[in-house]
Amino acid sequence: MTTQNEDRVSDLHHRLSGAEDAAAERHAGYAEAIRGSFDRLRAGLEHAHAGSRAGDQEWAAYVAGLDRGLDELDRELAHAADLPAAEGRLLVHTSKLELSGWRLRVSLPGSAASDRTGVRDRLAAAETEVDRYAAGASSPENVHRTIEDLRDARADL
Repeated sequence: MTTQNEDRVSDLHHRLSGAEDAAAERHAGYAEAIRGSFDRLRAGLEHAHAGSRAGDQEWAAYVAGLDRGLDELDRELAHAADLPAAEGRLLVHTSKLELSGWRLRVSLPGSAASDRTGVRDRLAAAETEVDRYAAGASSPENVHRTIEDLRDARADL
């Protein structure tokens, strides 16, 4: 028998795999970048949701937002002029999708994450870095570094 959290993570994997396969098929020229971005997203959401105790309503709202974000990512890829543009759009959108998972985690009343200022600070830093990158003021390496810092904070939870 699986736990509710395991079922939820399994559902996320299913949703992500479906979106990844569809995007890689529709945007075959970017398939390798899509697969790499979705691998990072999948790993990040596993970290964000490990031990999460979101209520049914919070979880349903989160999943609806994830689905909207995946649809938006697919539309953005359709407008990418070349591989570097596609990679940039993938980085921004998949990072924001991962960060929304972390945002859910830290927003839960009574969760260890909501009590840890360091986790909230790292989340805010990662969100800022993604926005800076989207505006052309940062690098992919900085985005990856701040998100890794956030993932490392999970050890504090």
